[in-house]
Amino acid sequence: MLQFATEHAVAGAADIPSGISDVYSDIDMRVRLSAKSSAPACTAERCAENLTFDARVQSLGRYLRKAAAVLYPQHEKVITSFNFEVAEKREAGTASNNRGLVVVFRGIQDLQLSDDALGFVIAREMAHVIAGHHVTNTSTKLVISALASVLFPAVAIIGASSAAAQASTATSLITSAASTATSMVGSEVAMAKMKPTQLSQADEIAYTIMEKCEWDMRSAESVLTQGDVPQTPWMLDLQASQNYLLGVIEKEDAANLPLVEDAPTELAEISKTM
Repeated sequence: MLQFATEHAVAGAADIPSGISDVYSDIDMRVRLSAKSSAPACTAERCAENLTFDARVQSLGRYLRKAAAVLYPQHEKVITSFNFEVAEKREAGTASNNRGLVVVFRGIQDLQLSDDALGFVIAREMAHVIAGHHVTNTSTKLVISALASVLFPAVAIIGASSAAAQASTATSLITSAASTATSMVGSEVAMAKMKPTQLSQADEIAYTIMEKCEWDMRSAESVLTQGDVPQTPWMLDLQASQNYLLGVIEKEDAANLPLVEDAPTELAEISKTM
C-alpha cells in the first residue's frame, strides 16, 4: 500500500490548489529553519562583516533575478517575486519556498565563497523555485497524507458501552499513529526518489543563469570544493553540483581541443618560427 501511495502521489500533485501548496511550502521551510542551530551573536567586527555579506547576497540575487527573467519569461510571476534573505543559522545551507523567498544561511559566509561561487549557490536555490520543485514536493506530501488517511480511516464508535468506547478510542489512536507514520515514511521515500532529478535540473538551470550573467564558472567550480567542512546533506549536494560543473567544463575543454589531423600542421608552423 505504501508503495502504491508513493508511486501515485506525484501524478496527483497537480490537483492541489496553488494557494494551499504555497502556504504548505512556506510552513515547511520555516519548520525546517527552526530545526537548525542558530548562529552565535556577532561582535562589532563580525557584525560589520555580516552586513557586508548580507549586501552581497542582496546584490547578487537582484542581478541573477534579472538574468532569470530574460531566460525564463514563462515564469515571470515567480521570478519577479524573488526575495533574498540571510538567516542566522550556524551551518552552511540554503532554503526557499514556492513564493520565491530564497534564504542563505549565515554559515555560508564562513566558506569564503567568491562572487561566482556564491552566485551559483543562490542561482541553484532559485532554480528549484523556477523548476516548480516546491510545488511538486509539497503537493506530493499532501497527496501522500490524504492517501494515508484513506488507507487508515478513522474508526467509528463501535458501541455504547464504556468498554466499547474505550476500545474505540484506543483503536482510533493506533489508526491515527499508523496514518501519520505512513504519511511521513511515504513522503521521505517520495522525496528521496525525486531528489537526484531535481538536483540535476537545478544545476542545469543555475548554470544557464550564470552563463547569461557571463560569470566565471571555472572559478565557481574551484571555490565550491570544501574538503574541511562537515559533510552535511547540503554540503553533499554542493559537492554534487561541483562535480556537475567540473563535468561541463571538461566537456567544453574537450570540444575546444584541436583535431588530431591538425596537429602536424600546427607543429610545422611552430617549426618555421624557430
